[in-house]
Amino acid sequence: MNITSHEPSVSVLIRSMGRPSLDNALASIAEQIYANLDVVVVAACGDSHPALPAFCGRFPLRLVGNGNKLPRAEAANFLVASTQNQFCVFLDDDDTHAPNHVSGLMESLLRSPESRLAYSGIRVLNERGDEHGIIASEYDRLALHKENYIQLGAAVFMRTLYTIDGCRFDPSVGAYDDWDFWLQCSEHTDFVFRREATTNWHAAVGESGAGLGKNRSTDINQASMQAIQTKWQSVRDDLQGEFVARVAEGQQALRGKAYAKAESYFRAALKIHSGDQATLNSLAMLLYARRDYDEARKHLLRAAQTPGGLSDILCNLALIEIAVKKPDLARRLLQHAIREHPRHPRAEAMLAKLPPTT
Repeated sequence: MNITSHEPSVSVLIRSMGRPSLDNALASIAEQIYANLDVVVVAACGDSHPALPAFCGRFPLRLVGNGNKLPRAEAANFLVASTQNQFCVFLDDDDTHAPNHVSGLMESLLRSPESRLAYSGIRVLNERGDEHGIIASEYDRLALHKENYIQLGAAVFMRTLYTIDGCRFDPSVGAYDDWDFWLQCSEHTDFVFRREATTNWHAAVGESGAGLGKNRSTDINQASMQAIQTKWQSVRDDLQGEFVARVAEGQQALRGKAYAKAESYFRAALKIHSGDQATLNSLAMLLYARRDYDEARKHLLRAAQTPGGLSDILCNLALIEIAVKKPDLARRLLQHAIREHPRHPRAEAMLAKLPPTT
């Protein structure tokens, strides 16, 4: 995608305590390849925040605040209220973005007009600045109620979620105010996932208590988790109930050979819980039966990301490769299934029917 200044303007929103790490955060913004950015830094530490230049690289920069110390949630809300741009992305003053972070997310978002939020994979760094791991989870609305897989800086979102839908950072949920914000957003839009890890979360730095090492507090995490679970319990229960109902309707339609209805119900269930292995498998097999092999494969590959039942999923993937005349790939899938589940009867039977290798 050739990003130019004609692309929509994006505000980079930075909560700052005036720490030296802010220089690295701003440097990572100065290197963004997306052309149409502005930078808004809120002085969350109050009047003691040092002055900042008028530009961050080639991008205009503003330092805002009300002269008082601002808690996490209040600082985030202050930032969103301080811009008029259509799109926003956060960056805390101890984190950094890769140069293609904003451009990649905007590319994904602009290609998905039905969505108003896109998020990337997250590179988690330890206290030495070494990679601790990667968080890269496909969007699943129900799963988001159980675990936050979107770090604050990972997402670009449309500001209408704040101005029209009333999504706000809630101080009552403690250190999980970003998770709560994403849950609010999920009530109004689907999310787009970009797998590349283009934001760097220095999880062991900071004082939230929700990170790693010295930035990890059991008490803070337990209290924040309890606050999230209590606040969202009724929504979570309703989503779970709706998901179970759609799956049951799909299975009933399947038993009655009403295949179009079954597909519709399974798709509705996956809108709620897109990573459910059994439902992904059921839909994939319907698609396989009507020879829509590419989409069937896509759903099975997603199902394979979920723990448990991998050998059966691999067997179904092998069915697709047999159907498209790729026996060698089918053989490798079945061999993988047997490694996962030694003497797997279905995999062994399918493997025995394949033509010998040449």
